[in-house]
Amino acid sequence: MTFNSNGMLRITTLTAINFRKGRTREGRTLLKGFPLSHLPVFFLFSSLLLAGCAGKNVPVPMAPGHVAPETLVGALGAPLSPREFTATFLSADYILAGEEHPNPCDHLAQAELIRRLVAAGVRPAIGLEMLPVETQPVLDAFSAGKLAVADLPRALDWKKTWGYDFALYEPIFAAARQYRLPVFALNAPRGLARKVGQKGLDNLTPSERAALPGTIVPPDPAQVQELRAVYDEHAARLEKMIKAGKKKTDGRDRFADFITVQSLWDTQMASRALYAHAASKRPVVIIAGGGHVERGWGIARRLAELDPGATIATVMPWRGGEKPEADLAQTFFSCPAVHRSRLGMTLSREEPAAGEKPAPLLVTAIAPGSPAAKAGLLPGDAVTAAGGHEATALSVLHTAAMEAIAAGKPLTLTVSRAGETIDIAIPLKMPAAAKK
Repeated sequence: MTFNSNGMLRITTLTAINFRKGRTREGRTLLKGFPLSHLPVFFLFSSLLLAGCAGKNVPVPMAPGHVAPETLVGALGAPLSPREFTATFLSADYILAGEEHPNPCDHLAQAELIRRLVAAGVRPAIGLEMLPVETQPVLDAFSAGKLAVADLPRALDWKKTWGYDFALYEPIFAAARQYRLPVFALNAPRGLARKVGQKGLDNLTPSERAALPGTIVPPDPAQVQELRAVYDEHAARLEKMIKAGKKKTDGRDRFADFITVQSLWDTQMASRALYAHAASKRPVVIIAGGGHVERGWGIARRLAELDPGATIATVMPWRGGEKPEADLAQTFFSCPAVHRSRLGMTLSREEPAAGEKPAPLLVTAIAPGSPAAKAGLLPGDAVTAAGGHEATALSVLHTAAMEAIAAGKPLTLTVSRAGETIDIAIPLKMPAAAKK
């Protein structure tokens, strides 16, 4: 087994692996990695509505049902017994812990999983989707005790490198420091995934191509079908937002480019995780977005190709309801749905049980001076509609925001406050780069 200087395994043969089909859960970031130049408005509103920029005092709402936040549960929603925890995690070579990036409870649960592993006698390495491979020297210095957790935002240029608030990930770094666990960057060199999406693998320079995995493991056909539906949905919406003549086409198949980038992303992280496993001689806890973890379609599929004898465990957030969607992962951690927005609002929602009416979106915090604060939104407001759509899911806000920008209007939220129904209009300011 050999790796290049970036920890990329050189592979030449592939075999087919089949995973179960299934529907997407709310909050999955299916379009992550696709170049910004091709989907400007979609990414603008993903960042406006979902990206984190709040301070460190992030409220964590109550967990689903009777289960405490961050609790590991099985497919029926019951907490894992010590025996189940041992059977699931202690013999695993790779543990994939999915997340929604802006959700603070998810990161607390990931850190708690690491602590439980250590308490059980397993001292894993930690692999992070959030960081490109060129940041590894900084992580090595941190792992060696030469940098403190407080030094990392500056040393890693975190805001530019990842963008979500460092405070969200601080519990994971704190656990790594407390137990002296090595940390590895899993992502491709900065900018390369976007270049692949724009120009294709064949147009990379030799040095750029050498920095990526030798072979990109293709996706499962069932995943391609699901991604096609999501891609087409967003493409149809964008057609209404982009004026004729504003976009130039070069004849490339953009969906094929999108699939290539997704496959590159997952193969890259799997290859780097394999390197971390070999270099550290430890199991690896992989911290990544849920879209790379669920159903075994992303990183797990690639790990099965690159390390056929490995044992892989998966854990995903459970937002509540009668029980988790069992085919998403082997196990789950209990965390309510929550989104922190650059509009300045933090929203949470518990999934309803079977037969129950969907709960409203609850505003749990408002950033002072933010667009949401200036518009009059308050903590405790229950959002019942967004842009005229019933707010049955957090994704409704995304849809309403896209429609608002297409119409050149504010985002209108209908909220229930102290028994009254109030409409609140939040202006949406498009960055200059997205107007071009």
